[in-house]
Amino acid sequence: MKIIEKNLIWSFLIIAVFLLFKSSDEPLISLLSDTFLGEMLYKFELGNSIIFNICIGYIVSLLFYLLVVVIPEKRKQKELTKELGQVVSFILEAFFLDRRDFSIIFHWSKHAINCKNINEHLKQFERFKQEASYKRLGEMKAICLVQSAHAILPTFEQLVPVAFQISYKHAMLWISLTNSIRQIASLNDVKVDDIDWGILDLNLEEFVVYLGQFYDVS
Repeated sequence: MKIIEKNLIWSFLIIAVFLLFKSSDEPLISLLSDTFLGEMLYKFELGNSIIFNICIGYIVSLLFYLLVVVIPEKRKQKELTKELGQVVSFILEAFFLDRRDFSIIFHWSKHAINCKNINEHLKQFERFKQEASYKRLGEMKAICLVQSAHAILPTFEQLVPVAFQISYKHAMLWISLTNSIRQIASLNDVKVDDIDWGILDLNLEEFVVYLGQFYDVS
């Protein structure tokens, strides 16, 4: 929902509540009657049933809109974002492998559904941001990351429609994340001695930027 629309909705709510009191035939409660609000909300000389009913209708409609549309939509977006996070976690867990894990280099044999919640990794986002380069990763971890990108790329591509269900902005960011993964995955078909690790650095840097925007990490 656009900011202007939000401002209009809540502005109309304030106006509706104000006019609700002003047009009601009911006496003002004692707690308010002796305050400055009592003077502001002092009712019209004659209760106006048309204004009163319009205000009641708007307030009730807004409540139903929040309960039936906004809250479920927000919940759905949150759930979908979390589900997409499982796939992103697959990449991040390859990135955060400890050196002792290199004896099991084939991280890509793991299923994304078994990865940690994305929020666990986002707590270390600054570390990922600082170390996302071949020089900081080292050759073994870089190879593992390339293998993981190659394995998870089809899943990234298949989940583009899911990202569109969250929002157009999220979908565009997901496509950008997918493109970064695709470029990293392309290194899997190159002999290690011939790999241009600058491709990894460039796309890891972009991946970090898009990931931060996708999950709104400041």
